[in-house]
Amino acid sequence: MTINSGSEAEVTDYEALYRRIRRRYEREREVRMEAERIAEDGLSQLYARNRQQTLMEAVAAQANSGQSVEDIVRFAFSQACEMGPWCMALAWLPDSKGSDRVFRLASHLSGHENATAGRALPIGSDDALLPSLCSRLQIESAPLWLVGEGTRSGMQTVLMVPVMVSGRMAMVLEFNALSRHESDPYTLAMFSNIARQLSHVLERRETADLLRHEATHDALTGLPNRKAFLARLDAIMERDRKTGHDHAVMFIDLDKFKMVNDSFGHHAGDMFLIEIVNRLRRVFDTEENSFIARLGGDEFTAIMTGPRDQASLEKIGARICQELEAEMVIDGHHLRPSASIGIVTSDHDHKSSADIVRDADLAMYEAKRRGGDRVILFTPDLLARMHHALILQGELPDALERNEFLLHYQPIVDVQAGRVVGHEALLRWRDRRGVLHDPAAFIRNAEETGLIVPIGNWVLEQALHHVVTFNRDQVSGYEIAAHINLSANQLREPDMPRQISELLAITGAKAEWIVLEITEDALLPDMDASVRHLAALRSAGARIAINSFGGGRSSLSHLGIIPFDIIKTDRDFVKTMGTHGHTVDVLRLMADLGKRLDKAVIIEGVETQAEQDQLRMLDFRYMQGFHIGRPA
Repeated sequence: MTINSGSEAEVTDYEALYRRIRRRYEREREVRMEAERIAEDGLSQLYARNRQQTLMEAVAAQANSGQSVEDIVRFAFSQACEMGPWCMALAWLPDSKGSDRVFRLASHLSGHENATAGRALPIGSDDALLPSLCSRLQIESAPLWLVGEGTRSGMQTVLMVPVMVSGRMAMVLEFNALSRHESDPYTLAMFSNIARQLSHVLERRETADLLRHEATHDALTGLPNRKAFLARLDAIMERDRKTGHDHAVMFIDLDKFKMVNDSFGHHAGDMFLIEIVNRLRRVFDTEENSFIARLGGDEFTAIMTGPRDQASLEKIGARICQELEAEMVIDGHHLRPSASIGIVTSDHDHKSSADIVRDADLAMYEAKRRGGDRVILFTPDLLARMHHALILQGELPDALERNEFLLHYQPIVDVQAGRVVGHEALLRWRDRRGVLHDPAAFIRNAEETGLIVPIGNWVLEQALHHVVTFNRDQVSGYEIAAHINLSANQLREPDMPRQISELLAITGAKAEWIVLEITEDALLPDMDASVRHLAALRSAGARIAINSFGGGRSSLSHLGIIPFDIIKTDRDFVKTMGTHGHTVDVLRLMADLGKRLDKAVIIEGVETQAEQDQLRMLDFRYMQGFHIGRPA
């Protein structure tokens, strides 16, 4: 059989055509598969972007929901770890004090298939990772994506995202993966957005915290204010009613703070208060379960909880007085602070915080009434005394107009010569009902209300009239002096020397017949101005006596500064001669001091003949006291 060559050619052409069609089909299939892969990748990326967008919107919703920062962070962690390779997420708070330490705020272990069950979570600063990375995050303020080296032990990928608030790093978000994953701009953008949402939350919370702090704290000293103090006290009282535990409240009021403000201005007053608070903190920082606050002005309070007996409370008060009394220098002025302290315990039946503050306040005022710079515990009789004081306060302003004041005089004797050399003018008040009031009951009120100036001027004028009578029949050279107490308010009156000169002319009294008695407390806090006023009073002819020397905050250095003629000792020296071993030695030194300074020394508070004899043996010449003569 013969084969047709034409047919062979046709077969060959069909095979070539088939191969061409096959190649075209394969190319088209590859193109289609690539297109499908690209489309699938696009859909996958789109799906991932949609999930990321949904996550960001969900975090934003959580951020605006008012939940805590910790809850928002945990929500973000759980959602982010579900849609990524992250098996562990951590949130760190940098140390607010500026150290390299960080503190864990929140953590999350993912259900991701790569997560190791029970993996230990770090609880603090990781020396190999966190300190250096946190410093870098603070500087760059941008996320860090680490792969391989530099990651946490056991991890291959770490993403660190800073949460910035007002230019500082307030939080660090850390995401860890067990496998290697290269940086993804979309993921970085998502976590940066989450960080911004958290930044807004933190900023709002910080603003709210600041407003709450300002509402409950004193702006000058940083101490809790009256509102915070009363809230804390109410809570403690409610708790202790149920538990039977004890608490005590201390009321601290600075002595003569108004003089600091009036003399040196409010800036000096503010600096003074800030230093006072520093000193109070030194005391209360060593006392457990204590809470101090500033009620306002120069008033401070403290709550102390737990078992404390009377002795321990008085000891704390004494420590405060001791801490405060150290000299401070404000704007070049040397000041010696002191405080009157009242304490009340939960032993008394207090229905409210107002009741307990009232009683602590009463005890504080009793401390002031006794001269300040001391501690007094509340007793129920103080409340009755307060009611009496309120009655006096209502009647005192009109007492001068109704001519209800009178003067009693207590003699001062030269025991060597056996004669009276002076009379101290002592103010008394007999009200319209005929009741004779104790000076301590109304003079403090007169000082606080400013009435002491017109009352003191009245005393001065009356005493000058009386001294003329004293000396009408006296032999020349043996005249009796009128000792007149000047208050701090009177001493600050700039025209006091002129007033004395005018009164001397009106009454006919001689300047050498009057002795103006001033306590050292009256000279403070402005010693320079006080010295100028005393020098002017001496120029007017009056003699000056430093009263109650050796008591309170007396200082020997003042004797070299103050212009004076007489030292009048504090009456406590005589009281303690028989009970305190060194009192007699101190009195002997004081007698010698008077001789060396060529100043007269008057011993006050002589109550018995034995005391008079002992003082004469110590070479004292001038004495005053009930044994010498009672006021009349």
